[in-house]
Amino acid sequence: MSAPTRFLRALRPARPVRRHPGTNKPMHYTVPGGPTRYIPTSGLLTPPEELPGRPRAAESRPRLGRGPGRPAFLADPYFGPGLAAVAAILWVVGLHPVPPSAIGAIGLIANLSIPTLLAYPLLIASVVLELLRYQPRTWFMSGYTLLGVVFVYGLQPAVEEVARLPTAWLHSGFAEYIANHGEVLQGYDARFSWAGFFSLIAMVTKAAGIPNALSLINWAPVVLAGLMVLGTRALAVSALGNRRASWFAPWLFLVGDWTEQDYFSPQATAMVLMLAALTLTFRHLVRPRLTEPVRARMRVRLAPRSSPKARLVAQGSVVLIGLGLAPTHQLTPFVLAGMLLLLLLFGRLWPAWLPFVVFGAAVVWFSLGASDFWTGQLVQMLLSPLGDVSASVDQGLFSRLSGDIGHLVVLLVRIAASGFVALLAALGIILMRRDNLRSWLLPVLCAAPFGLALVQSYGGEVFMRCFLFALPIMALPASILLERALTEARKLRWRNRPSRTMAVAGIPWLVLTLLATMTLIARGGNDAYTSMSKQDVAAASWAIGQARPGQRVDSLVNAVPLAFARVGEVDQSEADIYCTDLVHVPAAVECLQEKGPDYLVVTEPQFAYLKILNAAAPDYEDQLLRGLQETQLYRVVFNDEGALVLGRASVALQNVQPAEGGTG
Repeated sequence: MSAPTRFLRALRPARPVRRHPGTNKPMHYTVPGGPTRYIPTSGLLTPPEELPGRPRAAESRPRLGRGPGRPAFLADPYFGPGLAAVAAILWVVGLHPVPPSAIGAIGLIANLSIPTLLAYPLLIASVVLELLRYQPRTWFMSGYTLLGVVFVYGLQPAVEEVARLPTAWLHSGFAEYIANHGEVLQGYDARFSWAGFFSLIAMVTKAAGIPNALSLINWAPVVLAGLMVLGTRALAVSALGNRRASWFAPWLFLVGDWTEQDYFSPQATAMVLMLAALTLTFRHLVRPRLTEPVRARMRVRLAPRSSPKARLVAQGSVVLIGLGLAPTHQLTPFVLAGMLLLLLLFGRLWPAWLPFVVFGAAVVWFSLGASDFWTGQLVQMLLSPLGDVSASVDQGLFSRLSGDIGHLVVLLVRIAASGFVALLAALGIILMRRDNLRSWLLPVLCAAPFGLALVQSYGGEVFMRCFLFALPIMALPASILLERALTEARKLRWRNRPSRTMAVAGIPWLVLTLLATMTLIARGGNDAYTSMSKQDVAAASWAIGQARPGQRVDSLVNAVPLAFARVGEVDQSEADIYCTDLVHVPAAVECLQEKGPDYLVVTEPQFAYLKILNAAAPDYEDQLLRGLQETQLYRVVFNDEGALVLGRASVALQNVQPAEGGTG
């Protein structure tokens, strides 16, 4: 019979106990009530009376709330959440409606109340206090981040009457056309060549049984920007690990995204998808990580640490995202393919074929699906600006530095915010290289999106798009810099150097508060002509509904919602496209008399646009209306508290009927 076993192994005999050599000595226990050493444990034990002639033992930690020690309220676990609750109350209490007529050249920031402005530094203080804890609480940090998204991106929807940005209304009209006709409108607008977003919205509105997407566009920035912040958090966890820096990264994106590209648009949706693809790549398809001090080579790439099943799912998901981006936006799939290619060249990306599949899908769609866009202008569009950096800089930067003093201040704040984030990223990279980071991949990824300026100016907005693409990547080294400052503050003894501890701990608070202030100024800087009133929407709706098929409904500039209904049936555009000089009233009247539309929508934000950006005269509105009426070619056919519709006498006045709420 075999020996007894335990877990298929033989039982070993009991070993003899080895005793310490020598005679046993009796133990002497202290007499109850005798002197003992006192170890402070949060007040559970009572310190003994000090004996005369014996020095008192040194305490290992300072007592909270006594002498020069740390104030007790800073150690309270609910002080930070209470501070965030006070910030939320102040933000809500300080909100008040802001009509477009009350907004000046400096933008929305001048019309915000003091309680609303105080809410932002208080909320950021709650974030810093939570990250100073030994173990930050995930649920509280998630709640603070959600409040930050509402504070920054929900400010304008909360104080303005209707959804802002006429382009968002235009996108709703495109989706409505696809929902009603089941196809795109050929030859109407270049955005129909990338109709993935509009087709998705058309499907959603049809399934929900609503006529259009106008009910979605007001709070769309909160949802889309919130998804971007969530994507940046996931990207930071995948690239840096679950540490304090992975919380600073989404906050840097939250308070640094002044571009206002999170409205109801294809580029916002494409940005969310790109962040999802990069997160999957960094988590399951990249080894070593961006922050690991290891040199990698493309020929000897290492298999990621995730399981084969996880790698397969991640590769399939990135491919599907690339296929979805190709018909959705012009630039985003190429940016994603470029970042994947850089990961491959630096030896970090495991599947070498992945960037070429994403790039190939974008090229195939551009060649076949977007042929209506590039037919007849491919050489001029791609080859002419290639390498012409001066033209891109002029169109994207210097040509935009125009307008009155208030608008110039807003533009300089935008440039300063972009430069400040780039400086934080550069300092973070220097700090990482001092910590033995050998690879140049991270700084190259931060600078790669700005290579778009070498290819295409993209209508003068190229640098704004480049900054948006680079912001989630730049937030990674910048977050490590803020984490290092917080770590140094946690190492300092509050009892010994309270002022220095507060100064070091206040660095992240100061950085985030400064960025939040600049973003509030930059995001609301155009609100004098991008926000609208209910009367403006009523005037545009009346003109669009009144026009016959084939007639034209125009505005002076793109500062009023048009083309949100009857797309393709009624021509809707802006007069500044065919009138080169709208600032001088005689030239504007002559142009409108010769080329003007059947219905001309005239609203207050349009005059603010011409006054702020083009230096029109203060009484420009009265001069223009008087000049048009003197020609007897136009007269006012709709008036709703200053929102006017001028009808052309030859066509429009035949069918004029006063609208409800207006006067004919």
